[in-house]
Amino acid sequence: MKAIDMQVCTSTREGIGRMIRDDEILAELTQYFRSPGDYFKTEEEFIQGLRESDVQCVICGGTWKFMGWKDFDVIRERNDYIGHLIKDYPDTVLGAWVSLDPDWGLKGMRELERCIKDLGTFGIAACGSLSNTPANDKSFYPFYELCIEANVPIKIWVGHIAVQGRGLRLWTENPIPNVDDVAADFPELQIVCAHHPWPFHNEMASVLIHHPNVFNEQHGWSPKYFQESFKKDINSRLQDKIMFGSDYPYFSYKRLLPDWDSAGFKPEILEKVLYKNAARVLGIK
Repeated sequence: MKAIDMQVCTSTREGIGRMIRDDEILAELTQYFRSPGDYFKTEEEFIQGLRESDVQCVICGGTWKFMGWKDFDVIRERNDYIGHLIKDYPDTVLGAWVSLDPDWGLKGMRELERCIKDLGTFGIAACGSLSNTPANDKSFYPFYELCIEANVPIKIWVGHIAVQGRGLRLWTENPIPNVDDVAADFPELQIVCAHHPWPFHNEMASVLIHHPNVFNEQHGWSPKYFQESFKKDINSRLQDKIMFGSDYPYFSYKRLLPDWDSAGFKPEILEKVLYKNAARVLGIK
């Protein structure tokens, strides 16, 4: 195993074709990431691509209302499809993050519980900007409590969101206070922060150092563009807190893995980032 990818978007006709329900947003993301745009693969091609790259992955469901997911029955269908990938490809798909807006309330809680118990997912993915609700809003707290009871980690978005404008508010993705509050209120909850935290990288480093239960995967960025201070921290005091993430298929492994290999990280620390830290937090041997 070369890497555990903590953020993959299913690039199957059944997956991404349903995940991004707004063609305009898909085109915008393609341009933003300078991606080749070859997303639509068969399920077999998608899995084979992961295997050929020697990557195991965690899928992000992405079923927020902002992305067009307003029919709860369709959200359940999407989760069932991801559950099928987890069940049928256990060598490749380790689990998934369940994307739900907090205002689904009890219905959302029951669906999260179903996903964890019946489909083998991890916990909720709280994206403050896409939900228009910061992660430290009390409406999320029952979801976190459920994840503690189920002993699964959650994901909280930090940093600069790739979707531009559209009324999204950047402050909702600042680790201080949004992650800091959740980590302090739920010290037993394992929190994986999603994507590279610029422009809040100093705040993220502080939260990672302060809270033993907080980690940060780096999807959406090549390490070539990390700030020097953050790269230095990865090579030293944050070495046990950083994980690999791609946002595949927007980033290809042929592009991203060589960037990590050549970024100047110590070999033993690169091993931690690429798979050891994730394996420890996810409880994978």
